[in-house]
Amino acid sequence: MRILAPVDADAEGTWVGVNERGIGLCLLNGRSREGEEGPEGFTSRGLLVLDLLACLSLEEVGVRLRSADLARRRGFLLLGLALDRPPVLHAWDGQALTTNLDPTGPLVSSSRDTEEARRHRERTWRRLHPAGTAPTPRTLAAFHRSHEPEAGPWSVCMHREEAHTVSASRVRVTTAGRAEFQYAPGPPCRTGWNAPVVLDGVRTGRA
Repeated sequence: MRILAPVDADAEGTWVGVNERGIGLCLLNGRSREGEEGPEGFTSRGLLVLDLLACLSLEEVGVRLRSADLARRRGFLLLGLALDRPPVLHAWDGQALTTNLDPTGPLVSSSRDTEEARRHRERTWRRLHPAGTAPTPRTLAAFHRSHEPEAGPWSVCMHREEAHTVSASRVRVTTAGRAEFQYAPGPPCRTGWNAPVVLDGVRTGRA
């Protein structure tokens, strides 16, 4: 299976990618259940994404995820995308795996306060994408550059004293059988996109 995906220099996994069947996967950090820190020696969640990018369909992603040993994975959100399907969101909290078909709104992760970050970022999302309108590449880029309500811990392009947004990635799959991956190696508020890496001959549609 041919894929496009960046590789984490430390753990050798990835957080986002697309394969030659047009299946896109994106992983966000999640939280384990309160008081559940889990076992020592966690396995990188990014390695799981690389494994699942071998799947032929979103259905196979779900089957393989439900049969995987997740006990040594920290909590995560895993979004699956395909041209011919609604998106699918899987959530692992350290004890249980749940699946949400056709989730709405932006997905949010914050090591400080996820709910507070979600409140502000959803407000930005609704301003840029009013109900009944579809996001465009231009407005998606504006969302990821956003500093609302200010350049700080709750803005989409996040800036804190001890941490900040360090990169951005975007994936585009066309019905003409082409996948493109672009990477911005810095905060999207001041960093441009690298030239796209292209995967031709993408076979979209049901497996």
